[in-house]
Amino acid sequence: MCESLGAMKIRNPLAARYRKFVNEPASIRNAAWLIAAVSLVSVLLGAVVMWVFDRSDYDTYRDALWFTLQTVTTVGYGDVTPTSDVGRAVAAFVMLTAIAFTTVVTAAVTSTFVAAAQAKRDDEQRAQDESDLQRLEDALDAINQRLDGIEGELRRQGGRSDAGSDDPG
Repeated sequence: MCESLGAMKIRNPLAARYRKFVNEPASIRNAAWLIAAVSLVSVLLGAVVMWVFDRSDYDTYRDALWFTLQTVTTVGYGDVTPTSDVGRAVAAFVMLTAIAFTTVVTAAVTSTFVAAAQAKRDDEQRAQDESDLQRLEDALDAINQRLDGIEGELRRQGGRSDAGSDDPG
């Protein structure tokens, strides 16, 4: 029984997501998930650090969490601001995380629009290519019909001229 329990793997969603991020090619979706997770962790842990090291400004975890939420969303009402170096360092980290998250979200939205525009252009190009190909096929069919007609006429004329020709030469 112990062996079967040892063979079972305990599932850790965070570890699984990390392995997926590392093993699969980078995508905007993977990057967004990673940065969202880092943002959430930076808000929660940043609030803990602010509360522990800057008790004079943030006497409750709630106040520290309020500050980090304002910072990560780049709202910054200014009702609470850090005065210690640790508080400012945490604020800087949370701000940079917010900037990275905003950048990735913007890139995701932009890439969606670009992909849609590219798909539309590809569809239009495919339709144009099919139209051009059909015109070429029609033109070749017309040429083949004309050649068939010319060959038939040459055969008829050749048959008449061979039968009625006295010219040896």
